Amino acid sequence: PPAETAAPFAAQWPTGYADNPQLRISESFQKLRQQNRDVVGWLSIEDVLDEPVMQRDNAYYLTHDASGKKNATGALFLDESCNLRLPTPHLVIHGHNMKEGAMFGSLKKYKLKDAAFYKEHAFITFNTLYEEAQYVIYAVADVSIDAKDADYLPFWAYGTFTDQAQWDAYVGKIRELSRYRTQVDVQPGDRLLTLSTCYGSTRSSRLIIIAREEKANVWKTESTDTGTDGGDSDEGLLRYDFARFRKVFVRPLCCWRQLPFRLGHPRIPSVHRGTGHSVTAR
Repeated sequence: PPAETAAPFAAQWPTGYADNPQLRISESFQKLRQQNRDVVGWLSIEDVLDEPVMQRDNAYYLTHDASGKKNATGALFLDESCNLRLPTPHLVIHGHNMKEGAMFGSLKKYKLKDAAFYKEHAFITFNTLYEEAQYVIYAVADVSIDAKDADYLPFWAYGTFTDQAQWDAYVGKIRELSRYRTQVDVQPGDRLLTLSTCYGSTRSSRLIIIAREEKANVWKTESTDTGTDGGDSDEGLLRYDFARFRKVFVRPLCCWRQLPFRLGHPRIPSVHRGTGHSVTAR
């Protein structure tokens, strides 16, 4: 029966946080949540983005900042379908693509710049109420949320994976649409993180950055080549040294004492607004 097939495959993902089985909220987030109970995480990409992540529904933080005040810039927010009380196989974060670079406005650099930018900004830190985690980007893709389009991909609907065929189809489609061809290994049991923002000439266009959780061991070599942009095949090797990665890329959760400034006084004026969702911001 299908249920018997699905159970073993889904069992490849953890069912709890090994380092936090009691789901204790870290002290840093306890202080953040005194400002806004909707704070569930903190997202950072070195020299690209450093923002709190909220969760309520998929509408409120399109028009409200992280302090809960009306603001066209909005805030980054975790998709309403994601349950952080479990190590969800796939997390999705939305944010506006602001012209000034706020919220996910800087994600467009992964599309507009070459592979060198990707290599220098390949790691994402996403700390949540219950864990600290690092991810490595394995794809940057333009997709559509309109089922009539050839590049349609309902990425938000893949919160879990029931069998190998579904997993292979999803990961394969991502790689097919990716601007870059990477050899970052992605296997069942890996937890995925997708950053999504509006991009392009239609309301259904999205730019997505897809990453998988960093593993305990170090990748030996990762070759990266530009894909659909017709780039050279010898862009070079990405060599990751775990000790250097921790020193350079993994920064502690932003000091809670900065919160009143960050939440109460947005750095970007609420003037220009993106349509739909977006992903990373400086």
